[in-house]
Amino acid sequence: MLFSTLALTLLGLLGLTSAIPTPIELAPRCGTTLVPAFLQQVSEANPSLVEPDTMSTGGDFHVSQSTDAYGNIIDRVYQIAGFEDIPSGSYGCQLGITFPPDYPITSTGVPTLNITTLFNGESSSICYPNEISWDSLYPPTSPPLGQGLFGTVTMTPGTTQVVNSESCPLGGGNLAFLFSIAVWETQPASVEFNEYVNALNGAGLAGVYLTYDS
Repeated sequence: MLFSTLALTLLGLLGLTSAIPTPIELAPRCGTTLVPAFLQQVSEANPSLVEPDTMSTGGDFHVSQSTDAYGNIIDRVYQIAGFEDIPSGSYGCQLGITFPPDYPITSTGVPTLNITTLFNGESSSICYPNEISWDSLYPPTSPPLGQGLFGTVTMTPGTTQVVNSESCPLGGGNLAFLFSIAVWETQPASVEFNEYVNALNGAGLAGVYLTYDS
């Protein structure tokens, strides 16, 4: 299921009263840069709930976990970022993150995030946010997750980081990634920010992005 190009508007982060600064103009990257076509969270506390796409309503990106009285990890919230319409013949698909200095990121501590790729039953990438819930990600058999850890990242203002590269979809298509608090983080932790795209000229960018060559 493909989504049309979204005209994106920046909304303030929840709980922040100051305006989000305009991201800096980045040096040109090789190839083509894509921003997420959709952002969707999945919640352990509401495992059957299909959360809405937030990319068209401010770009909320949220990952978190809590602990119970015995120190067990509970109430995990994972974040899906999906990229669409990667052309046939593309190569060198590379996931990265970028934030200008002082970009507002609300976090508990500075947790590391694990990143996993998402796949459908035919081992091709998926981008179906209106069908994804915690339960659909973790069925009894054959969960739609990639093989092993794709990468790790720490969301920090003033940084640009390359997470990892992979083959672009054969024949063109979509890529989707799942962000979660790293398994070695045993305390309550959270990261939240607003994915930012300057829709007027395409120059400004803050958050998750994908590049490819063709």
